[in-house]
Amino acid sequence: MLAPRVPRHSAALSAAVLAVTLASGCAGAQASQSAQANPMTTWIGDNAKRLKRTDASGSVADLASLRPIVKDAKVVALGEPSHGTHEQLTVRHRAIRYLVEELGFRTVAWEESWGSGVAIDRYVVTGKGDAREVVSQMGFQWRSEAMLGLVRWMREFNRDRADDDKVRFLGADVMEVRAIPFEEVRRYVKDVAPGRLKELDRDLRPIRYRGTLEAHFGWYFKQSPKQQRELVRHARAVKKLVDGLPAGMSRIDLDDAVQHATTILGFYESYAEQIAEVPEPVRDQYIADLIEGWQRRTGHRIVYNAANVHTTAAPRVTWQFPPDPSALRNKVMAGGHLRKRYGRSYISIGTVSHRGKILGGWELGPPSVFTVPPPGRAMIDHILGTAKHPNYLLDLRAKAPAQVRKWLAAPATMRIIGSAYDAKKDADYMMRIDSMGGGFDAILHLGRTTPTRLLNEG
Repeated sequence: MLAPRVPRHSAALSAAVLAVTLASGCAGAQASQSAQANPMTTWIGDNAKRLKRTDASGSVADLASLRPIVKDAKVVALGEPSHGTHEQLTVRHRAIRYLVEELGFRTVAWEESWGSGVAIDRYVVTGKGDAREVVSQMGFQWRSEAMLGLVRWMREFNRDRADDDKVRFLGADVMEVRAIPFEEVRRYVKDVAPGRLKELDRDLRPIRYRGTLEAHFGWYFKQSPKQQRELVRHARAVKKLVDGLPAGMSRIDLDDAVQHATTILGFYESYAEQIAEVPEPVRDQYIADLIEGWQRRTGHRIVYNAANVHTTAAPRVTWQFPPDPSALRNKVMAGGHLRKRYGRSYISIGTVSHRGKILGGWELGPPSVFTVPPPGRAMIDHILGTAKHPNYLLDLRAKAPAQVRKWLAAPATMRIIGSAYDAKKDADYMMRIDSMGGGFDAILHLGRTTPTRLLNEG
């Protein structure tokens, strides 16, 4: 998700996309006769590969069309238009299964903090601990039965496999912190450079973890901008100290210690930054660095899961989340960094939901269920919803007539929903990219979604 307090925004609707969608005469998933004649609708219908099921179990043979899309990519991103739905996670679980079981991917990266990712990774690799417990310590929106199912599947896949063939979990974000990075940075310094422990503590103590995610956020957001800058200074000093340490006798790996210190700094820098004023948000630079560094470290093919706004390969993204009145414009996000670094070895698959219900509102307290209507005609989601099958995978690089190629090359406005949601302002929940085909290699389309099923629901 775009984590708590990340600014939101709005953008002018693309005239090219608006003209195409208005011309289609479509009406939601029930395409009219005129929509059937629309070249975009016809092309989608001819090329969309129907998903036979949206739950995580059963055969994944209907996802075989992922193979020519993915080819030999090192990193494949699976985006989503909102956090808080059951099917968006279970369908990605199915796609992950295909990528792992059939194409040899061995890391599942997630829009989740590095620290809680370490706890999940250690569980799925060793089996020590409890799956429900590690999932319950994730970010608010992931504490769900569907996420628990994915973690349990990863553990079962790893059972009795050689260590170098096990699937790993990577928390590929810095917008939340957990106790593990603080504890293990200190343990590493104590083990390999005990004479520098007091020096470490002078900077680690002011930025220490406040016991729970909620408590830490509450404490941090009470700090003034000046105090936040001072916390960043302490975090930089911790990272500098750890970066300068040699490998030594410790149960903590040096690479982990360095990454712990890096993500602590990433948290404080990300929230101290005035995102509206920078072209390249520091958070997404950290995300790209985490993924690239892990890929070098392990040699794994990685499937990266996050919101569409992070995963799109578009070089620049504009997005808005009401009630914030202004848009964040032309930002370089994680997927843009990864496409620049990996070229066509980075594949971005966006997800679009036509209608349904979502669970959201974590920023305001206990989450609530919101009803999301079909997308307006100005959204590219509208035309994607005219296909005869509600659930499908579409390769945007498939052979297409000139009018469709023009449509794919035109600026595209898509729906993206943050934690808060107001159906009356649905058209304002949007992200805009310079072209659909340039931002995504393929689309997963879901006709209807149901709310996330939280762990405490039984």
